[in-house]
Amino acid sequence: MSRSSVSPSTNGSSPDRPANHMRKVYSVAAAATAGLVSAQADGAVRYSGVQDISIELGYSQDLSIDADEYADIRLKNSDYFGGPYQGASVLFSPGRLLTFNVDGRPLVYAKALDEGYGINASSIGDYFFGSMAYGVANPYAEFNNVDGAFLGLSFPIADDLHYGWVRVTIDNAAGSFVINDWAYNDEPSVGLLAGEMPGPLTADFNNDGRVDLADYTVWRDNLGADESTGVLNGNGTNDGLVDSADYDLWKANFGNSTFTGDPIVPSTAPLSTAAVPEPGTLGMLAAGSLGIAALRRRNARRG
Repeated sequence: MSRSSVSPSTNGSSPDRPANHMRKVYSVAAAATAGLVSAQADGAVRYSGVQDISIELGYSQDLSIDADEYADIRLKNSDYFGGPYQGASVLFSPGRLLTFNVDGRPLVYAKALDEGYGINASSIGDYFFGSMAYGVANPYAEFNNVDGAFLGLSFPIADDLHYGWVRVTIDNAAGSFVINDWAYNDEPSVGLLAGEMPGPLTADFNNDGRVDLADYTVWRDNLGADESTGVLNGNGTNDGLVDSADYDLWKANFGNSTFTGDPIVPSTAPLSTAAVPEPGTLGMLAAGSLGIAALRRRNARRG
C-alpha cells in the first residue's frame, strides 16, 4: 500500500545538529493483536517489511531506520527550475551516505548499489548528503531511472554507529520516488550487504518474519501431521511430527520478529505485563489483525 509524505522539501539539516521542526517520520511496527505485544528476536539484521512509500513531487520524507522517534535519513523529491531532483541526507553525525564524485569535482552523488554490495566502514563515503538524480543537470547521477536500487548509509543510535540500506524506485523525468523498504544491522560498527535480510526465525511457521497468532493457526491446522502426510507446516522441532513440542517451541518464541520497530502497545497492556496466550484463548484472538504500520509525528530532536 502506497503512502504519501506530507513534509515540504527543505535543505538537508547539518548532521551534527538536530532538525528542530516538526516532520512526519515513518517507522515500522512489529505485529500486535488486541492487547498482545511482541518483542524483537535476537539477531543482527532488522528489516522494515515492504513499505512502498510514495514521495510526492515537491516533498521530502524522513525515515527512522531503527523505528525510534528520531529520523535518520531524509529523502527528497524536489521540484526545481531545472526539473525534478531526488536526493538524500543522513540527519545526524557521524552518519554518512555511500557516495562518489567524479574527477575531484565538488558535486557529490549517492551511489546506486546492486544487491550484495558491501556497506561498511571501508565503503561508506565522506559525506552525509548526495544527489540521486537531476536529469542532465547532474550527468553522473545513478538513480535517474531505477527499479529497486539501494542506498547505503551509516547512522548513529545513541553513541554507536550502525550500517543500513534503503531500496528505492525512481523515475526522475516523471518526478516519481518510491521508498520500497529498508534494513540495518543492529550490531554496532558491523556492516551488511545491500538487500541483506534477516535469517530464519524459530517457530515462524508461515515465514512472514514474525512469531504470532498466524503461526499458531498453522500449527493447529496441521496438528498430528507426520511425514506420511507430506504436510509438516508447524513442525518446528524437525522431528517429523507436528505435536505439542512444536506448540511449546512456538510459545517460547511468541512475539519474536525480524522486523524493525517496537510493537504498538495498547495502554491497557504494557509491554512488561504482556503474556503469551494459552491454547484456550487463541481461537478468539486468531481473528485479530496480524500486522500494523506505525507512523509517529514527533519533534526530531536529539541532544
